[in-house]
Amino acid sequence: MDKRETSSQHCQTPSPLTSAGAAARLSLYCKDIDRWPRSWAVFPDLDVPVGERIAAEMKPFLLTLIAERRTKKTVKKYADYLWVLGGELIRRVLTDEKARKLPARTLILKHIDETGGPLWRHARDEQEHAVYDAVCRRFYLFLIGTES
Repeated sequence: MDKRETSSQHCQTPSPLTSAGAAARLSLYCKDIDRWPRSWAVFPDLDVPVGERIAAEMKPFLLTLIAERRTKKTVKKYADYLWVLGGELIRRVLTDEKARKLPARTLILKHIDETGGPLWRHARDEQEHAVYDAVCRRFYLFLIGTES
């Protein structure tokens, strides 16, 4: 893997997470995010659709970081580690065919929690893995905080 997307009578202000400019805003920070699913794929016909669902769950988290006015460097760092997480999740569906059919949020929450993410086999050292785990923890808290 290399390192690196009712009508109403009342007028509503669009959320910064769902407005038409959200994709454009995200692409300023993560130019290749729409290519992540293909970069994770081992079997494109099977893995790309799963990867697209995973990436769709990651985008609101990254947009929230942008809305919090995190620096571009910080958002890119989070994106890099989310890309790693996506690759590890696809690796896991290769050995667990039932997981491939899970909703993306369920699949993600099956592998991340308050302690971090799944083992990242290619981390350079423990410190790099610790940063990855911290990003996974923050993503986990985001996901459980927005579940209905």
